[in-house]
Amino acid sequence: MCLVTSLAACGLINGSDETTQPPETPLADEMICGVFPNQDLQNILGFDTYWYSYSTGPTENVKTGDSGYHYECYARSNSDPFGQLEINYRIGTRLDTGYGVVEFDDIPAEYPDTAREVTFAGVEGEGWAWTDSVDIYVAWRYNDTQVLLARLTYWGPEEDLDEQVGKFHAVLEPALAQIPELASATSTRVVVPSPTPKADDEAADPGY
Repeated sequence: MCLVTSLAACGLINGSDETTQPPETPLADEMICGVFPNQDLQNILGFDTYWYSYSTGPTENVKTGDSGYHYECYARSNSDPFGQLEINYRIGTRLDTGYGVVEFDDIPAEYPDTAREVTFAGVEGEGWAWTDSVDIYVAWRYNDTQVLLARLTYWGPEEDLDEQVGKFHAVLEPALAQIPELASATSTRVVVPSPTPKADDEAADPGY
């Protein structure tokens, strides 16, 4: 678990004890999750964000002793054909796809029909892209310890899938170069629209 040292300044306190429900209208924020221009998500991908959260900070693998940084982003769209965007950047080569865990090096064997090697301008490392069910994935290994998994839920027709994969990669490419720096800059947790103080306290204290 990472320590939370800063919170989004927008709307953290609204005076209500009720859990704030996200609005159904797209957000006007300039940036989503700190690295995605909202205009690009809307114009290139057609992803209209109505809620998102992201966190950054140092992390450590207690089993291996490896240390590094993490970045997590979750964004939801209210426009078809997309539902959710997830980005997880952390230490370790085991990736949680939402349906199970896969080792980075095992991706081509696990998804032989759709996995292909990818490169992104200005980003050092190696990567794989694939599709599975209604999900579009990109996995990127920056070095021996830091690996990223991006997942986009797509509900549209199968014949348009390749076009959507290309658009996703176009939006993701500049973010891949920015995420390591953002993850190491400061420990942060941002939720937009922000929950009420009561809901935020409950989320921070799982009661173990």
